[in-house]
Amino acid sequence: MVYTTENGLQKPPHEDGITDPVVLKMAPIEVSLHMGKEQGTYNPNGSANSLNGLGSYDPQFSFSENPGGPSVPFQERAKNWFRSLLTLDTIKSKLPIIEWLPKYNMFNFQCDLIAGITVGLTLIPQSLAYAGIAGLAPQYGLYSAFICVFIYCVMGSSKDITLGPSAIVSLITASFATSVSPRLPNGEADPTMAIVLAFTTGLIQIFMSFFKLGIIVSFISFPVINAFSSAAAITIAVSQLKTLLGVKGVPNDFVESLDVIRKKLPYINVWDMTMGMSCIVVVILLKKLREIRWKDDPDKPIPIYVMIYRKLIFICGAGSTAIVVIVAAGILAILERYGVKDLTPTGYIRPGMPEIRAPRFDITIGNYTMPSSEMFSKISAGIIVIPIIALMEAMAIGKYFARVNQYKLDPAQELLSYGIGNLVTSFFQGYAVTGTFSRTAINSQCGVKTPLGNIFTGVIVIISLYFLTPLFYYIPKCALAGVIIAAVLAMVDIQSFKMLYRANKVDVVPYFVTFAATLLIGIQWGIFVGMGVSILILLYPIARPKVLFSTVQGFMIVTPTHGLDFPGAEYLEIKALDRALQVEKPHNIILNMEHLSNMDYSAIQSLRSLLSGCELHGMKLILAQGQKRVKKQLKVANIKNAIIVDTVDEAIKTFRSQPETGEHDFKCFTLFSYLAETNEEKNDEEDEGFFISRL
Repeated sequence: MVYTTENGLQKPPHEDGITDPVVLKMAPIEVSLHMGKEQGTYNPNGSANSLNGLGSYDPQFSFSENPGGPSVPFQERAKNWFRSLLTLDTIKSKLPIIEWLPKYNMFNFQCDLIAGITVGLTLIPQSLAYAGIAGLAPQYGLYSAFICVFIYCVMGSSKDITLGPSAIVSLITASFATSVSPRLPNGEADPTMAIVLAFTTGLIQIFMSFFKLGIIVSFISFPVINAFSSAAAITIAVSQLKTLLGVKGVPNDFVESLDVIRKKLPYINVWDMTMGMSCIVVVILLKKLREIRWKDDPDKPIPIYVMIYRKLIFICGAGSTAIVVIVAAGILAILERYGVKDLTPTGYIRPGMPEIRAPRFDITIGNYTMPSSEMFSKISAGIIVIPIIALMEAMAIGKYFARVNQYKLDPAQELLSYGIGNLVTSFFQGYAVTGTFSRTAINSQCGVKTPLGNIFTGVIVIISLYFLTPLFYYIPKCALAGVIIAAVLAMVDIQSFKMLYRANKVDVVPYFVTFAATLLIGIQWGIFVGMGVSILILLYPIARPKVLFSTVQGFMIVTPTHGLDFPGAEYLEIKALDRALQVEKPHNIILNMEHLSNMDYSAIQSLRSLLSGCELHGMKLILAQGQKRVKKQLKVANIKNAIIVDTVDEAIKTFRSQPETGEHDFKCFTLFSYLAETNEEKNDEEDEGFFISRL
């Protein structure tokens, strides 16, 4: 048997007068560290070596490379990765249409046709309206609406999601792009920066897909998402009040716009206000038709004419936006025919398909030129904000409908399809797109069976671009504003706030912070402020772990109720030592490790520091009840003078049985027990390997 002295020397027991009937000859322990396919070895007498090229560490916590077997060269690994991209399974995973198209039938076609047309009729007026939120001419909403649905049909893994302009992404596009874009001679914002944002959004989302970075969305908690969506909906609704009331000169800032609208109430356009308010009410009432639940006698068949009648009622509810806009346009056309021109029309919309070309990275208007460097400096954080917000919105919708309709959603594939959709949309002069709840809900409720419904939606938009743009002139702007307000009001979720308050009042903090930041600081920053607060709340228990202290027979038992990692290890070290020194005769400390499943390097260093502090004040530190993984990590750490036992009771019983000067006896007993246990677990260790995290 050997034990470790304070100087780090290993001595046989007879040199200190310790006798034992069992004699163990222990060679330097070798522990195999399995990390993926590569291995390292630990030698308690060795020097600080590197593990798999990760650098050097503390000599007491060191590793050396395992020379067994040559590593695969990087060039060969790269070739293998590119070869894997060309396999049939990979192609099928990247193009889901290959899987479902051979199984397509006429029933699926009928369902997809009805759903696609219904969604298309909703998408057209929404695209015109959302382009206004983005600060762009109406046709750019249509440019953004058609090509992305064709791409999603081929690459999407959800049958329900439909891509296109959304209210939130449109508002963020206005904040980062069109609000800082130079003006064209006709007074409209130059679309170049918005198109470039769609291009960069696509590139970043594709990058995130290849490197599996969609996990970033996991750090956006439900309270943050809910508060952001509600605040964004209110911001969008307020931004449309100026159009709804027919007033001009209203800024985009939330607080300032409310103040300006209040001052301009005497100058509102009564015609616009009446039409806009009427559109809001009618849209909300028509949407209720989708929610009708018919009570049928299960023993009697439903007549065909009744089924057709019910289907028509449902389509009226699903196409409420299109119906309201068409009726409003008809009213404006009739009024103008009789010389009444008090309603504000949408105006001229350029007909035909957009020019297909690569995005420009500079802006030239007359003699003025904005270089790409200035353009990207103005866009600034929008390059990161829009991809994350668009991903968050689409994935939340996709996961919800995948759960409701019981199918599997592939997050990496979804991210890739969104990225390519945005990238290609930028070549068709569109701005950033994502999935929207309203259109996806209509698609699902219409009984869509496959992503092919997107094809019919895209065809409807193309038909409108070629043949219907002259009619779009008569759509009142106040009607589009009313449609937007009716759509975003459903995003204000009060019930979820009540649920959060009842379930966990701590979640109310990131909710309120996100809500207030989105309204007051700006929609472009609110989500990140909320994420920061949410992550701080998540990290607080790690930085200040809950620790239970109890005194038993002269021992102070310290029990962390959670893990022990950076930065909570130092906190436990300080608290344990302070508590032990508060009494007249300092207590020896037993660290009860029953709740610890892992220890990082900082925790090991804090234990070393705590042990030194205990020795300085004449106390002992005993480590008890550690799980197998933690014991192995302590063994590798090779902490000098560490006392490791199996249970708290054993620590109390053993220490109380030792004389005051029996320090070495106690050390030898605990180390002997530990080495014997290590010997017994040797086979288990070889089978499972073990991994020291963050070392």
